[in-house]
Amino acid sequence: MHALIIGSGLVGAATALALNQVGINSTLYDKVDLVQAALESNGAPVAVEFGDSGGSVMLKASALRVLRTLGLLDEVMAVALPSPSTNWFKINGSSSIELDTVNATKKGGELDPQLQPAIQILRSKLHNIFMQACHRAGIRCFTGKKLIKLTESVGSVSVEFQDGSTATGDFVIGADGVHSAVRRFIFGEDSKAEFTGCIGHIGVVRLKENNITLKETCAFYLEREKKQMVCTFKVSEEMAAVQVMTFNDPQPVEGEEYRPYADLPKESTRLADIMKSWGVPNNIEMMMRKSFRISPAAIYDLPDLPEYHKGRILLIGDSAHGMVPNAGLGLLTGLEDVGVLLELFRHFKNAQDLDKVFKLYSQLRVPRGHDAAARSRKMADQYYGGSTALGHFKLRVGIFLFNYNLVTFHTIYDYPTEVKKAISELEGH
Repeated sequence: MHALIIGSGLVGAATALALNQVGINSTLYDKVDLVQAALESNGAPVAVEFGDSGGSVMLKASALRVLRTLGLLDEVMAVALPSPSTNWFKINGSSSIELDTVNATKKGGELDPQLQPAIQILRSKLHNIFMQACHRAGIRCFTGKKLIKLTESVGSVSVEFQDGSTATGDFVIGADGVHSAVRRFIFGEDSKAEFTGCIGHIGVVRLKENNITLKETCAFYLEREKKQMVCTFKVSEEMAAVQVMTFNDPQPVEGEEYRPYADLPKESTRLADIMKSWGVPNNIEMMMRKSFRISPAAIYDLPDLPEYHKGRILLIGDSAHGMVPNAGLGLLTGLEDVGVLLELFRHFKNAQDLDKVFKLYSQLRVPRGHDAAARSRKMADQYYGGSTALGHFKLRVGIFLFNYNLVTFHTIYDYPTEVKKAISELEGH
């Protein structure tokens, strides 16, 4: 079988690597119009690089399990920073609340000490690891391919791109993000993502070079009543990302998240001045002021879908369940999708079983996607609604319960077991 994967971001690339493990060939297509990276010293082309944009991503145990299955865990861990706790503060840095994420993950069912701490890694660095792995596996990636048409026939699906090129495969996987063209083709324009009115501005800064001290690996600074939030993510002892959320900036055009601001000094000064006016600690303000790149990211929410497939077309990652990024569940849920799809194809290897694979995938992932999106929306309500004092007190109580094992923070998603159970029920065992 051959799969056409529309979208070569983190989840799209991971999907290609997963399919490769079970002998399914795939080709990646992305609308981003970039030139192939420079040739390696031996003359072979390297995997395409999608720019040095974006900030940090957090990978928790369920996602790390998928990376281990893909054979990439050690490579990722070598360039990532363990994040054993998450901290919340009032906007001025006072009233610290700390979640012991190692304990929470252990309580949730992860017994492997290596996987218990979450990790922080630059999105661009993680993506490069994925794309280099795709290159080693012989998986092709074509850029400048904006999808304009999908046609499903008996036994195949054809795609047409804006540049006039076409491709045909046994099935199509939409991994083209929250603005997924694949999703709109199969579920209509009513399924498109909804702008929340919030813009995230992500800066990346060299800590030691700018004499900035940052203790926490993951922290949130909140002023709920005024809808003010700043987040910091430490990816190494030398580098970190800072994100400020605003509600008064114009909505970027679709795809702008790939383009860093052109006028960096002006934009970093503007954002740092906003943060200063909010009263954030000086070291946090300086992170934005000294950022060497800044990327905008409009925050969207995706209406819950009743299923994640139609015919021979399947949605994965943000294309299926794009959500407001307040609980760190977006990429985690997307990589869980990849793990589930991989396990299903391990069991159903023939083209005639494709319908079973896709139906079981939706059966397993729709409830999980809806739950993750609901948790993210709830977290957004907590961050941007109600009294600051009351909200901080309620958060403190909740984290106390988690830290002392009185409440389970989350449960590790054991995707091989979940897939095995669903297949057993299907086959009547």
